[in-house]
Amino acid sequence: MNKLKNKNCVITGAASGIGRSLAIGLAMEKMNLFITDIDIENLRKVEILIKKLGVKVFSAKCDVSKYEDFQNLANEVYSKLGELDLLINNAGIAIGGFTENLEQKDWKRVLDINLWSIIYSIKVFLPRMLKRGAGHIVNTASGAGVIGLPHQLPYVASKFAVVGITEGLYSELNGRGLNFSVICPTIIKTNIIDKSDVRIPPELLSQYNKEEIDERLEEFKIAYWNKFIEKGLTPYQAAKYYIRGIKKNKLYIFDKKLVPLAMLIKGISRKFYQKVLEMVGKEDLKIIEEVLSELGIKK
Repeated sequence: MNKLKNKNCVITGAASGIGRSLAIGLAMEKMNLFITDIDIENLRKVEILIKKLGVKVFSAKCDVSKYEDFQNLANEVYSKLGELDLLINNAGIAIGGFTENLEQKDWKRVLDINLWSIIYSIKVFLPRMLKRGAGHIVNTASGAGVIGLPHQLPYVASKFAVVGITEGLYSELNGRGLNFSVICPTIIKTNIIDKSDVRIPPELLSQYNKEEIDERLEEFKIAYWNKFIEKGLTPYQAAKYYIRGIKKNKLYIFDKKLVPLAMLIKGISRKFYQKVLEMVGKEDLKIIEEVLSELGIKK
């Protein structure tokens, strides 16, 4: 899709972060947009900003964990915007922490939003694209969909699945006029942490009452995230890489060489790749321990 001008695009999770920057970047390419999010207040702000760029833009609240919301969205898209050229499944959340402290509801919440939303979206939008014989579906995964990062297993599971789904779609349908891409962000300075939760061993917080525990968890979450994204890209910087990849119809779209390098290492030397995973685990645990220490929480 090297020419974006006057084409129609839907983006989920467009109220902030990568989704917001993609929406603005594509509007600057003169694409018409239908943007969605559950955060309707900030979504409206993005819509107002895009209108100033002189393209068609519509917005609607969409809870991507609900199939009926996608059905309603599709009806609105086709009635207001027309045929769909580009679909970007971007909405996502994360729940992190020590795996033994994660609950079943944590796994379900992440998978409902990060994985089932893409399944619902494909179910709703793909048939009409196939009938038309044109369209481009882009799924936002993560570097954590290629490398098994520690302390965020529900997120990792969802993003590995997104990568696999995108590859499968390409393998099955690339000869029918459609293009497929998977975006694998590395470290991006987004506000995904605002919609995320963290789980740490309860014994570390046994000295606090419930209200204090909630406050300490929030402090830990923010402090950890700030350390994690210190050397990250801004969403605007990352979106430029992603839009460039979309225009070139790339299957995999990266913002840094780190992730494709890890893929290469995995293919060449499994033993060395295991060492990489060990190193990543130790580095992340070091950050966690530093944050706990700074907050006065003894491990």
